[in-house]
Amino acid sequence: MFPTNKKIAVLHPYLFKKWGAVNMMIYLSTFLLNNTNNDIIFYTFLYDKTIFPLKHKVISFENSKLVSFFKIAYHIRNYDYIFIWNSPMHFVWVISKILFWSKAKIIWWHHHYPWYYGWNTNVFVKLKKIIEKFFLKYIDSTIVNSKYLQDSIKDIYKIDSKILYPVLDNQFLNYNSENKNKNQTSKLSKVIFTYGRRVFGKNIKLIFDTYENLKNEFRELVLIIWWEWNELNKYKNKYMDNKNIIFLWIIDKNQIIKNLEKSTLFLFPSKIDSFWLVILESMSIWVPVISYNIAWAKEIIKNWINGYLVNSEKEFIDKSYQVLNNSAHRNNLSIESIKTARKFSENNFKKSLSKIFNSIK
Repeated sequence: MFPTNKKIAVLHPYLFKKWGAVNMMIYLSTFLLNNTNNDIIFYTFLYDKTIFPLKHKVISFENSKLVSFFKIAYHIRNYDYIFIWNSPMHFVWVISKILFWSKAKIIWWHHHYPWYYGWNTNVFVKLKKIIEKFFLKYIDSTIVNSKYLQDSIKDIYKIDSKILYPVLDNQFLNYNSENKNKNQTSKLSKVIFTYGRRVFGKNIKLIFDTYENLKNEFRELVLIIWWEWNELNKYKNKYMDNKNIIFLWIIDKNQIIKNLEKSTLFLFPSKIDSFWLVILESMSIWVPVISYNIAWAKEIIKNWINGYLVNSEKEFIDKSYQVLNNSAHRNNLSIESIKTARKFSENNFKKSLSKIFNSIK
């Protein structure tokens, strides 16, 4: 059951980039607005309504960050529930608790591993860690987006958490497979595709190494890539005259689907993510995935069943070759990929979120 006639605040620092965590916090606030009789307001430091034309109320404080901290903390003092993203929003609600006597139930939603816990840190980051752990006593519930992150949070903060998996957009969940067959380009014998957002460490070099190793094995092998990262510029210059490498400049859901319809294989070279919806998006369009064997990917990809998990660059390239070279096996991978993707539905999200609310005392 969901609470009714309550005030619920959703906090994320920036609403101007279509990153996975941002999209899920927006999805959460929109879901609560449409499915519960509650007052839902999204608070942020920066909001671009041309990118996110949301129907529900968004309050943006674009002063200095310190001033914004206290303004948001004051505004949310009378709310019943507060959903927060990671740093720095997880400090705002504590200010509201301590200075403005907020009685709200605090739900801390982790979308990625707090990487700074593995760094050789400076004094500022060390202080941040100390303050974070002190603030844990004010949290009513911690939620995460994968079993991997659940285990990581337990290890770092010594607290239990509940899993709330991301949701695939209906455009992907309800995809008509007939469009895949209709829109595949017959001239292109094999197409590999990848896309991702701007984060250092996504291992983009491996994409081009894979292409270079396979281009002579498959006639007219095509690579389609969108990557929001400056590192990509050197590859654009290097392959400027290569018509079989297509660099995408702007990408949205319709373009993602359109390019996945052309694709034979999706490559996921990152070693640092906590969860990536792009893998599920690819699976929903019948495109099997090659991924590094990072902890959370094991929750989605099963070797020889719906894709491959690899442990080295050589294995990444070898498995890519095997999938591209065996159409019957590739078709079996695609069928199982669809089954996996459909588990990440709004209905399952609703059930998990309801349990989370019910567990908060």
